[in-house]
Amino acid sequence: MSEMKFRILICDGMDKEGLAILQREPGFEVDARKSISREDLLKEIGTADAVIVRSASQIDAEAIEAGKNLKVVARAGVGIDNVDTEAATRRGIVVMNTPEGNTTSAAEHTMALMLALLRNVPQADATMRAGGWDRSKFVGREAYGKVLGIVGLGRIGRQVAKRAQAFEMKTIGYDPFSSPESAAADGIELVDLETLFQTADIVTLHTPLTEDTRGLINRETVAKMKRGAFVVNTARGQLVVEEDLAEALKSGQLAGAALDVYPVEPPKDTPFIGLPNVITTPHLGASTNEAQVNVAISAATQVVDALLDREIRNAVNMPRLDPESRRVLGPFIQMADKLGQFAAQITEGTMEKILVHCQGEITAVDTAPVTTGALRGAISILMPETVNYVNAGFLAKMRGLSVESLESSEATGFTSLVSLTITTNKASITVAGTIFKGQDVPRIVLIDDYQVEARPIGDLLLIRNKDLPGVVGHVGTVLSRNGININGMSLGPNRDRPVALEIINVNKPVPTEVIEELKKSELILSATPIRIR
Repeated sequence: MSEMKFRILICDGMDKEGLAILQREPGFEVDARKSISREDLLKEIGTADAVIVRSASQIDAEAIEAGKNLKVVARAGVGIDNVDTEAATRRGIVVMNTPEGNTTSAAEHTMALMLALLRNVPQADATMRAGGWDRSKFVGREAYGKVLGIVGLGRIGRQVAKRAQAFEMKTIGYDPFSSPESAAADGIELVDLETLFQTADIVTLHTPLTEDTRGLINRETVAKMKRGAFVVNTARGQLVVEEDLAEALKSGQLAGAALDVYPVEPPKDTPFIGLPNVITTPHLGASTNEAQVNVAISAATQVVDALLDREIRNAVNMPRLDPESRRVLGPFIQMADKLGQFAAQITEGTMEKILVHCQGEITAVDTAPVTTGALRGAISILMPETVNYVNAGFLAKMRGLSVESLESSEATGFTSLVSLTITTNKASITVAGTIFKGQDVPRIVLIDDYQVEARPIGDLLLIRNKDLPGVVGHVGTVLSRNGININGMSLGPNRDRPVALEIINVNKPVPTEVIEELKKSELILSATPIRIR
């Protein structure tokens, strides 16, 4: 068997430990560059299976389109502002970051800036270097007892809180995706944004850049802050309207600001030049030896695992699974995919709606990935494009397909059950499946109100027939005469109907002429070939 080949393009340099992980992987060709021009990026990305960037290279829609073989974009760091995630999602390309690698470095740099701001460390140092000695000019403030307002309670924001609490600061925070209980567990009082601005002595930003957070620090929000408050930004430069912040620093509304990030990097014509109450650093939040090694190792291992279909971690454009969720849901996601493929092939008409109902023990974790699996399976039958777990939702939306999910804590007769209902402009059909404990192979256990037990694997044949003797013999004879072996069969009688069904596993696809031969019998109402990939 020929060895799988993958080409990896590294655009902005990588620590040698991460590079070694890629280079020692059989079949991996690594093109590692400390920097790359735009022209070379658009040229080289065309044959790359994966691209790894830091913050310098822009993987925008043009670059995504140029990456004809591209499967993975990895950002060695947290922010993905330089990656067009929407364009990647449309193409089914996984976009991942490395959120854990530089958490400690970013949190420590935030504390360093905050303490330097409170104690005027850079200004005092500059005076000493110039031969001066002016103690009274640089009287500072203590961190002890101050209220630190943390905007964004992700990994970095919570680590900042932990360190601030060691200085006996009161930590309050705002995050629309955090619960009061979760924040309280880290010693943070969750408040609304206006309360945070009004209460905090120091405001520190740790939120991602979105349309809602762009320009978060502006003339209006600064006016809500305590007079003499401080602002620290180590997150994203676009969170701050620089002119408004500079004006507040000049007027005395704010006592000082410390900035590590800027809307344009390196900054040009910044309004902070010459302001004595501003500390600036050149985007050093992740610039420690330890962080560089950590993000390089994380990016490299994530790319290897994704390309080799082992595991996808820290993807920002597909559902994330923690280890426990992965253990519980992994087999059911694959089963839901097969249910989707099966149901889509036996449904007539234009698909309008998909409903996924998860029941039983699997609802102990977030079952959203199961819905994604069912969706991917169903629409992969309908669309010529490559459909995967990344772009399934986007492609469904593009077709106007309604997707809903339900959960029930109990599954009558089963430990866990996943049912998929597809509604078209002509009909509706429900297919349900499970995985019995101690077994790896999924089973279809229900088709509408017919109870069955069939394996959704490989080539199958679904037959609807009159519930009369002779059907099994006829089907077996026709298939045998055409060289098709039966690998398994599940019969689905229904007491309330004169129609039964059979699901037959066969060793190869059933040709159209064989389907027509089967249907010549008055006993056979329909025969549908199915292939599960």
